[in-house]
Amino acid sequence: MTISKNHRLLTLALVGAVSVTLFFAFVLLDPPRTWDSAPTMIVDNRGLATVIDSDGGVAATVQAITSNQAWNGAGSGTVINAQAGSVANFVLGDGQPMLNFQDPIHACGGNCLAATFTGFFSDRGDGTVRIDDADIVTNTRNIDWTSQSEDPNGAGCSGEFYIEGVMVHEVGHVLGLGHTDVSGATMFPSVSSCNNDPATTEKDDEDGLNALYSGGGPTTPPTCLDPGASCKRNQDCCSGSCTGRGNSKTCA
Repeated sequence: MTISKNHRLLTLALVGAVSVTLFFAFVLLDPPRTWDSAPTMIVDNRGLATVIDSDGGVAATVQAITSNQAWNGAGSGTVINAQAGSVANFVLGDGQPMLNFQDPIHACGGNCLAATFTGFFSDRGDGTVRIDDADIVTNTRNIDWTSQSEDPNGAGCSGEFYIEGVMVHEVGHVLGLGHTDVSGATMFPSVSSCNNDPATTEKDDEDGLNALYSGGGPTTPPTCLDPGASCKRNQDCCSGSCTGRGNSKTCA
């Protein structure tokens, strides 16, 4: 088993600055690695104190992580499971992936939103590498959090960060993806406040996941979808129009 550095999602320091969109391919962790089977992420059932919904964002986080708008709908089947539970026994490298809504090891400060420890892996003996564990910690000292259940589609959000999009990004690291240079992708290394777009994966993210778990590299665009079908973007639909908000988009 090898231990390496953690990966962090950062805030955008200059939200109003002019941005340049870069188009590079997805990035895999080095060495490329995968789980033997879909892991079950234990999501801290204590929730987040700043998320004012029924459970501090726990259910919203579980739903986002396992949503078909994210990694489980990227083209490689179910690659991640999640359930609420206790993280009292949180230990790096113990083989049980956990999402801790606190940071007991003080790994994430300043403008770090969350950090994922991806360095627990081992050789399978056949030239491939197995992920043995990956854990996520959350910055609660300097960050105000919200959720779609508190501020749906940005209503009422002011300077807060959506837990759903941040944790879908972190789970990308859990699954073996690094940071991409493609602006707008879930695995882009920074996000601005009140922006939950990372909760929905984009083509660059999906190509990376499928390169790992389907072995085929970038995916071939699927047949277009009929009206009423669930969609992520306009090009998914035969009509060229994907309408709605959040995880409720359908083809017109």
